[in-house]
Amino acid sequence: KYAQAIYELAVENNKLESVGKELAAVGSTIEGQEELATLLYHPRVPAEAKKEVLRQIFQSELTDFVYKFLLLLVDKRRETALPDILKEYNQLANQARNIAEAEVTTALPLTPEEEEALAKKLSTVTGKQVILKTNINKSIIGGVIVRMGDKLIDGSVARQMQMLKTALMNMEVTKIGVTNEI
Repeated sequence: KYAQAIYELAVENNKLESVGKELAAVGSTIEGQEELATLLYHPRVPAEAKKEVLRQIFQSELTDFVYKFLLLLVDKRRETALPDILKEYNQLANQARNIAEAEVTTALPLTPEEEEALAKKLSTVTGKQVILKTNINKSIIGGVIVRMGDKLIDGSVARQMQMLKTALMNMEVTKIGVTNEI
C-alpha cells in the first residue's frame, strides 16, 4: 500500500519518472552505505534519530512529497520495507508506461547490437518496450536465459545438454526393458 500511495502521488504530480529516479537514488544510497542501512533499519534506533539522518542526507535532494514519504515510513516503523516498496513502485510505474523488464543471462557479455536485437524481439513478442538487465553466468555454457515476470525462456546450452542426457537415459532404460522381455 505504501508503494501504491507514492505511485499515486507521483501520477497526480505528473512526476512518475522523476520520483522513480529519486527513489532509486535513495535505495542505492542506503544500500551502498552499510552504516546508514544499519542505522535506518535497526529497530532500537529512535525514530527521531532516523528522521534527522534522513533530513541531513535527503531533504535538499528530494521532492518534498518523496522526502515526507520517507519520514512517514519511519513514523509507521516501515523503513525496513523500503527495498520492497521501491521494487513495487518500479513495477507500477513500468506497467503505466508499458515497459517490461527482462532479466537476461548469458555466458558471455552481449554486444550492444545483440542487446538491441534481443530487446527489439522481446518488444515485438510482448507488445511492450523492453528494458534488459543482463547477467553473466559462464555455467550456462552458451545461449541465453530470459526471465520476464513469471515467464522463463531457457535457451542455454547447459539446459539443452541436460535434456539430451535425460533423453539418452530414457532410451537406455527403454532398451534395457525391451531386452529383458525377450
